[in-house]
Amino acid sequence: MCRILLSPSGVAAQAMSVEAVKLAEAGAKALAERRFADALTSFTAAAKLAPRNAEIAFGVGVSTYMLGQNAEAERQFQRTLQLDPSYTDAAQLLGELQYRSGRIRDAVATYEAALKLAPGDARLTEKVAQWSAEARNESRFAEARGIHFRVLFEGPVDQALARRAVEMLEAAYLRIGDALSFYPTQSVEVVLYTSQQFRDITRGPSWVGGVFDGRIRVPVKGALDQRDDLERVLAHEYVHALVGGIAGRGVPAWVNEGLAVVLEPGGLSDAERVVASARSRPRLAELHTGFGGLPELLAQLAYAESAVAARAMLDMRGPSAVVMLLRDLAAGAQFSTAFHQRIGVRYEEFQDQIARR
Repeated sequence: MCRILLSPSGVAAQAMSVEAVKLAEAGAKALAERRFADALTSFTAAAKLAPRNAEIAFGVGVSTYMLGQNAEAERQFQRTLQLDPSYTDAAQLLGELQYRSGRIRDAVATYEAALKLAPGDARLTEKVAQWSAEARNESRFAEARGIHFRVLFEGPVDQALARRAVEMLEAAYLRIGDALSFYPTQSVEVVLYTSQQFRDITRGPSWVGGVFDGRIRVPVKGALDQRDDLERVLAHEYVHALVGGIAGRGVPAWVNEGLAVVLEPGGLSDAERVVASARSRPRLAELHTGFGGLPELLAQLAYAESAVAARAMLDMRGPSAVVMLLRDLAAGAQFSTAFHQRIGVRYEEFQDQIARR
């Protein structure tokens, strides 16, 4: 992601002022340290001094991308490509944003344009093939709409299931909104797949029952006969959509997954049983990155530990404090600092409390 690190020769070639170089280097350092708001401030100031520098435009784009400001990030990646059409990293992130918003054909077009200048890029080649196939599949999909959700499904066989999914999602919207005292206004897109389509598209581990990557994606084989499972998965993934909409991409995995488990039907009681039977448990500091690479049993424990911690966090200061914590993260605050301010306990102390439970 960081072709932003400016070498002395690159700086000279760009004929940038000393101040612009210092600001760009400060932005790159802040990005590396995940201080995304500081990075945005530095890169924005640098862009005013060097408005035609593609690396600085990309730095603004990455900063806004990590802060969840998707529309501005897309604009900055497009600006980067206008300044330097060969900037593959900008094309990659632009295509990802387009894909996550459901504009699959736009994403394919972005990657195809990039491939003309980087024909040997395996990442782009693979994604063009994968997304083109997905676009062809979805061209056959029908849709069912609710107030806050648009559900895509394949053909009349799944029509009853899609209607049921809309009902479940709208009920989850109200229930989770009541629990957090927060009701998002943006619509969420949901895609119902066969099991094979889901595996082909998400390429996640076999134990995953749903994914949110800008859209909620769920395999639905036999779902009408397993209503409780479908309701649980849809609620879980909707929480990820809600958290992402508030906080962007800087949320520790345990917060994101813990809230999703707590707010899915029956999730907390299952998590407490798993934690109670565990011989050893990870500390929360070990659960800041995603769980997709873990074996199933370790992932199950990671989700359970996250849920116990998320419940404790909610109980300490209430849901409004947790929503404010998420908003602080969206503004680029350091997690430990925002946690202390909003939850009222030092993060290290909270970890110790959870470990003793």
